[in-house]
Amino acid sequence: MEQQILLQAKIAYFLGNFNKVLEIWQQNDYDDDYYYFLVSRALIAARELKPKTIRLTKKPSSKLLEITDIVSRFMGPLIEQQKSDTTVDEDRKQIEEVLKKLKDIIPQQNQKIIQIICAYMSVNSCEAQYALQLDMPKDAFQQELLYLQFMIYLRGRRFDLAESTLLDLRRYDDEDILTYLAQIYLNLYNGQPEQAYKSIQETKDRFGDSSKLMNLMITCLIHQNKFEEGFELGQKVKTIIIDNEQFSDRQEMEVCLSNLIILCELLNKQQQKEEYIQVLEQINKSCHFLKRYQEKVKKIEQLL
Repeated sequence: MEQQILLQAKIAYFLGNFNKVLEIWQQNDYDDDYYYFLVSRALIAARELKPKTIRLTKKPSSKLLEITDIVSRFMGPLIEQQKSDTTVDEDRKQIEEVLKKLKDIIPQQNQKIIQIICAYMSVNSCEAQYALQLDMPKDAFQQELLYLQFMIYLRGRRFDLAESTLLDLRRYDDEDILTYLAQIYLNLYNGQPEQAYKSIQETKDRFGDSSKLMNLMITCLIHQNKFEEGFELGQKVKTIIIDNEQFSDRQEMEVCLSNLIILCELLNKQQQKEEYIQVLEQINKSCHFLKRYQEKVKKIEQLL
C-alpha cells in the first residue's frame, strides 16, 4: 500500500499533475524521503502559484518541512536564476560553489538531495555533461538520477550514451513513468516525431492524460507541420491549465504558451500571438523562451 502511494505521487508529479500530488499527500500518511521530495516541490509550486483548485488542510510533518525548506532555498531559485548566456566555465564554477555550500548546510541525513539539485542545475546549464563528473552515487533516488543523466546526455547530443542510459532505466523498471518519458524525448531529439507521438499515446494509455503529454503532442505536431491541429490542442491545454486554473507544473504553462506563440507565428495569427506573449510575461517574465523570442524580434527590427 505504501509503495503504491509513492508510485501514484511519482506518476502525478512527472506528468505535471501537482494537484494530484497534493491530494495524495493530504489523504495519506507515508514517511519516505523521496516521497517528501516529490511533495515538497508541489508544495513550493502551490505557494508560488496560489491555485484556487486545491485547499491545503493537512499540516506538514517536521521532516517534510525540513526537506521543503532545503528544496525551496537551493533547488528552485538556482534553476530559475540560471542565465542562458553564461559560459561553460561560469556554469561549472556556479555548480561547484553550490555543491560546496550545500554540503556545509544540508543535514547529513539529507545529503542525497545534493546530487539531485546539482544534476538539475547541470541539465539547465550550457555545459550539461559536467554533472556526470560530479560524485553522485546512486541510492534511493536512483531512478530520477538516471533520468536526469539521460536528459544531460540528450542536451549534449550524445545519443549513444542516452540510449545506453535508457537501457539502464529499462533494467531498473521498464514500466516506470520516467522510462516512458525518456523514450518520448529520445524519439523527439532523434528527429522522429511520428514515433514520439506513438510513444506519447502509449504513455497516455498507461498512466492517463496530462498537460505535459498534451504539450509533447503539440511539439510532435509542429515537427510534422500539422500547425492547425497543434494550435487547436494548444488552446485546449491553455483552457485546462491556465483559464480554468488547474494546478499544474508552471513549466507546462510556459511550454503551452511558447508553443502557441510559435504556432501563431506560423499561422499568421498576430493578435492572438500578442495576447499569449502578455500571458506568458505575467506567468514568468524571465522565461527562457520569452528572452530568446524577444532577442529574435529585436534583431529583425534592427535589420529593417
